[in-house]
Amino acid sequence: MKNKEKNKFHLSSFSSSSFVFSSPFDLRFGVRVLLKKPFFTVIAIAMLALGIGATTAIFSVVQAVLLRPLPFAEQERLAVIWKSDAATNHPFVEVSIPEFNDWRSQTQVFEHLAAMTTTVQGYDFALTGRGEPVQLQSARVTADFFQTLGVRPALGRAFTADEDRVGMGGTVIISHRLWQSRFNSAPDLVGQTISLDGGSFTVIGVMPAEFQFPNGVDLWAPLAATSDKSIVDDRQYGFLQIVGRLKPSVTRKQAQAELDTIIRRIAVEHPETKASGHHAVITPLATYLTGDAQTALYLLLAATALLLLIACANISNLLLARATARRKEMAVRFALGATRGRIVRQLMIESLLLAITGGGLGVLLALWLIDPLTKLAPMDIPRIEAVQINAMVLLFTCGLTLLAAFVCGLAPALIASKININEALIAGSRVGGERRGDRMRNALVVAEIAITLMLLIGSGLISRSFLNLRRVDFGFNPDHVLTFQLRLHGPKYREIEKSRDFFRELIERLEAQPGVVAAGAVLLRPLEGIVGWDVGYLTDGQSEDEIRRNAVLNCESVTPHYFRSMGIPLKAGREFTEQDNEHAPQVAIITETMARRIFAPGVDAVGKRIKLGGQGWRTIIGVAGDARYRGLRDMRWDVYVPYMQFPIPVLYVTVRTTSDPTSFIAVARREVAALGPDQAITGLTTMEQLVSAALARPRFNALLLNLLSALAGILAVMGIYGVVSYSVTQRTQEIGIRLALGAQAGDVLRLIIGRGMALAIGGVGSGIAASLALTWLMQGLLFGVSAIDPLTFAVTALPLAAVALLACYIPARRAAKVDPLIALRED
Repeated sequence: MKNKEKNKFHLSSFSSSSFVFSSPFDLRFGVRVLLKKPFFTVIAIAMLALGIGATTAIFSVVQAVLLRPLPFAEQERLAVIWKSDAATNHPFVEVSIPEFNDWRSQTQVFEHLAAMTTTVQGYDFALTGRGEPVQLQSARVTADFFQTLGVRPALGRAFTADEDRVGMGGTVIISHRLWQSRFNSAPDLVGQTISLDGGSFTVIGVMPAEFQFPNGVDLWAPLAATSDKSIVDDRQYGFLQIVGRLKPSVTRKQAQAELDTIIRRIAVEHPETKASGHHAVITPLATYLTGDAQTALYLLLAATALLLLIACANISNLLLARATARRKEMAVRFALGATRGRIVRQLMIESLLLAITGGGLGVLLALWLIDPLTKLAPMDIPRIEAVQINAMVLLFTCGLTLLAAFVCGLAPALIASKININEALIAGSRVGGERRGDRMRNALVVAEIAITLMLLIGSGLISRSFLNLRRVDFGFNPDHVLTFQLRLHGPKYREIEKSRDFFRELIERLEAQPGVVAAGAVLLRPLEGIVGWDVGYLTDGQSEDEIRRNAVLNCESVTPHYFRSMGIPLKAGREFTEQDNEHAPQVAIITETMARRIFAPGVDAVGKRIKLGGQGWRTIIGVAGDARYRGLRDMRWDVYVPYMQFPIPVLYVTVRTTSDPTSFIAVARREVAALGPDQAITGLTTMEQLVSAALARPRFNALLLNLLSALAGILAVMGIYGVVSYSVTQRTQEIGIRLALGAQAGDVLRLIIGRGMALAIGGVGSGIAASLALTWLMQGLLFGVSAIDPLTFAVTALPLAAVALLACYIPARRAAKVDPLIALRED
C-alpha cells in the first residue's frame, strides 16, 4: 500500500515551478547521465539542431517578409483595389480617373481613397543632368496617397491638392534609395530642381528608407499634373489601381458591397464604358505586396515544422528505449523514497538539456543557412534582403526549444515513471511500463512515416509542377537574345513620327552590327508580368455587343523583324514590313490557337478581318506561334499590330545574336547614345535570364521541399529501423526459444518484418489520408498537376514502403541468425 501511495502521480508534484526551479544537483545529474551515453546524446542533439535550425531559418524569412509590420499606420485597414469583369472573365481591370473620382465622392466606408499607377504601364521618367542618364521607376499618385497610407516623408513634405491639378508646375518626391545613390544623401536637396524628361521638377520630399510602395519605385509624381487633359476626363481609359483606408470597424465584405453598388450605378449612368459586369476586387495591402510568396513561405514553414516533429518523434523513441533500459534505476530510486513527480522532473530536465543544446546549435545552423537561403530565394520576394536573426526570431526559437523538450520528453518520462517496483527489480521480467513503451514507440513510428509521406507527396507535387513549367513551350527561342527597355523621353519624342524614326534607325544600326541576326522592338516583352495592353475583339458577323463576350486579347505593338529576333515562328502568311505604316491598310497578326478557336476548322485565317477594341477593322496577314507574354502560367491569345500603325509606343528592344548576347551590351548603349544622348536604357538582360527568373520561385519551392523531404525520409527510416532493432534486442530470448523449438530462419524473418511493415503500412495509409485532406491548400502553387494526383501519391508511397522494408529486413536478418544457446543464456 505504501508503495502504491508513493507511486501515485499528482499534478501538484509536477508543477511548473518544480520543473523550472530545479536544484543544481538535478542539472548536474542530468548532464552526467547524458555524458555517460555520448553516442545517444550526440545523435539526439544533432536531430534537434537540424530541426530547430531549419525551422528557425525559414521562420526568419517568414518574419521578415510576412510578419514584420509594414511602415504604414494601422496597416490592417489598408487595401489595394481594382476591378474584375465577369462578362469576359478578365481578373484585372484598371480604373479611370473620372470613375475614381466618383468612388471617392460616393463612398461611405473608406476613410481615404487614393489612386496610383506604376512604371509597368510605361509611366516613368528619365533623370538627366546628374551624370549618366538613368530611367527611374516611378508612380503617378493622387495628392492624398501618402496620407492614405499614413506615412510622411523623412525630409520635406507630401503633395498638396493644388499640386495635383492639370497644368500645375512639376513637383516630385523621391525614394531614400535614389536620394543616396544619385544625390549623395544631400540634406539640402529638398527645394532643388532636377531634370526629368527634359523638364524641370522640384523635389519636395524624400521618403523614409523603409518605405517601398509600390515595390521598386524611385519617384512619385502627382497624377493629374503629369497627365494629359484628355486622359483625366476619359472614362474609358483605365490605368489606375486604388489604395483605400477603411474606416474603423468596417469589414472588407462591407466595402465590397458598397463599391459594387457604386460600380453598377456608374455603369448605368455611363453605358459607353460597358462596365455592367464589373466588380470590385479588394486585396489587403500586405497580401498585395507579398503575392503568391505568402502561400509558398507558409508551406515551407509548415514543412520545416513537420521535419522538427519527426526529429522529436525519433528522440522520443530513443528516450523511451533509454527509459526502459533504466527501469531498474527508477525502481531503486522509488524504493529509496522518490516520488513519481520527482522522477518525471529529472527525466524532463534531461530532455530540456538536450533541447537547449540542440536549440543553441540550431541558431548557429540558422545563421549559416540564411545567406545561401536569401541568395537562392527569388529577388522579387519583397523585403527578402532584410532577413536576419533578430529578437523576434530568437524568441520564436526559445519557444520552439521548450516545445521540443516537452514533446520529446513528456511521454517517455510519464511511461518510465509508472513502473511496478517489485517486477522491475526481477531480472529479465517484461514489465507493464515496457509494454506501454512499445505501444508508444509503435505509435511514434506510424506518425513519423505518415508525416514523412505528407512531405514527400507535397514535394512531389511541387517538383512535378516545376518540371511542367520547365517543359512549357515559351513560344519563342530564348537562346542568344539580348533585351532592354527603352522609353523615349523629352518633348521631341512626344511626336509619334519622331519616336518611329528613332526606333527605325536604332534597329537598322543594331542589325548592321557584326554578329547580330535580327533586331526588333515590342510593347511588352514575353514573361514581363500580368499587366499588359488588354483589348477586346470582334470578327466579321459579330455585333458590337459581342465584344464583351469574346476573350480579352493581349495586344503587342511590334516592329518589322521582331518575330525573327525573338524566334517566334510564323505559321502562315507574312510578318510586318516597313510598308505596313500609318498610310497603308490596317493589318494584324494573330496567334495559332486564336486562329483555330475563332474561325471554323480548316478555315484559313489569313485574309479575314478582326476589329480590336475601339479601333477600326484590320486584315489578318499572318498567324504566329503562341507565346507567353504574361508569365509561364498565363496562356492567353495574343494579337500583334505594326508599331507604325499603333499609337502606343514600344518599350522593349530585342536583339538576336550569333554569340554571347551580353557581349553586345556596350554596343546597345553606344548606339542608343549616338541617336539620343539623353536617353536612358534599363532592364538590360537576356531572355535566358528572364526565363530563369520566371522559374525562380517554383525552383526555390521545389529545391527546399525536396531537401526537407529527404531529411524527413532519413529520419523516418532511422525511426523504424530503431524500433525494429530494439524489438529484436528485447525479444532475443523469445527468438531463441522459437528457433530451439524448430522454427526456421524464414519464420523469424517473416515475424520481425511483418510487425515492422505493419507499422510502415499504417504510416503510409495515414499519410495518404492526411495528404488527400490537405494538399488542396497548395493548389495555387501547382501547374499541370492535380493536388490529388494518383501518380504522385503512388510514386512517393511505394519507395517509402520499400525503404521501410529494407529498414525492417536488416535487424530481422540479424535476428534470424541468433544462436539459440546464446539467446537462452541472456538475461
